[in-house]
Formats: sequence, structure tokens, C-alpha cells
Amino acid sequence: MISKTILASIIGIIIVGGVLGYQFYENSWIKSSAEEYYKCNDGKCDIAHVTYPENPQVLYGLQINKDKYVLGENIFVKINDIPPGIKTQALFFTPSGKQFYEITIDGDKFSSAKQYFKPQLLSNRALCNVSELVGEWTVMFESSPNETMNFQVMNEYLPGTEKHFKKESCGRAIPLDPGFIPPLEEP
Repeated sequence: MISKTILASIIGIIIVGGVLGYQFYENSWIKSSAEEYYKCNDGKCDIAHVTYPENPQVLYGLQINKDKYVLGENIFVKINDIPPGIKTQALFFTPSGKQFYEITIDGDKFSSAKQYFKPQLLSNRALCNVSELVGEWTVMFESSPNETMNFQVMNEYLPGTEKHFKKESCGRAIPLDPGFIPPLEEP
């Protein structure tokens, strides 16, 4: 027969485990889709997050705030502890290898910096299709191209930003002729 002390200990462990499990579940990050967000626009649903949780990624003194982003979301960049004399660039490349963004780093001018950018369709960067933005992005310093950091842009939209990603191509280049006025195309 099990003694009362052992039985009380087992029950206590089960209760403590249940309370900890419940608190962990209540405090865990539950990501909802944009569709769930739109279905719940009356405010009666319990949708707390439509983005991925913070998960800082670091490459030397450069830090981005997450490892996964949805389309339409800002990527926050911090650069800390830049030594004097360092002159380079932090380069951000799309999954297809196109340079999308750069941050000039000059240790003689500043020792830290904060910036943000948003992956988006840009004709001047020849990024005309959403599929070119989705996937694994690469970050590197110009002075150290062999050392990289990666993050993901998921094929999901931040609610309300879908309209910014509707353009499927940049179109074709039209040679300029002073006497020619190209017809307006419907968006």
C-alpha cells in the first residue's frame, strides 16, 4: 500500500505540473492567419498575433528582430558596437540573390544605428513578383561575404497590406520617343 506521504507528493506534482502547463499555454505565442483576422473583424474573437514572435538573429554587431516575417511587415535592424575605423556595408539579399537593401557603416561617424525596411515590389531593383520576395533572405557585411545570417519572408500577408503586392510584373521598358505618348494601362 502506498503511504499517504508518497500519494500526497504525487498529487502535488500533478497539480504543479498542470498549473505550469496551463500558464505556459496561456502565455505562448499563438499566430493567427490573415483569414482568421478578417473573419474576426467584429472584435469578438481572441486574435492576438498575426505575425511571428520576436526571435533576434545576430551577425556580429548587426541584429534583426525576427527569424520569420510576413509580407508587409517591417524588418528592424540594430547595429551596435561599431569600432572606429570600420567602413563597410550591411547587405540584404532576396532569395533570388538580388540586393534589396544596404546600410552604410562608418565607425568614424557613429558607433551604433537603428533602421528598418520593408520587403516590397520595387521596379528599380527588378523585383516585380511576390515570389521573388518569399523565401530565405541573406544578410552579410560587404567586407566579410563568407559570413552570413538568414531570415525567412513567408508567403503570408500582414492584414491590410495585400493591395501593395498585387502587381505581378513591372511591365516592359518602353523606349522614349518625344512624339509618342504611351497609352495608360489599367492597374
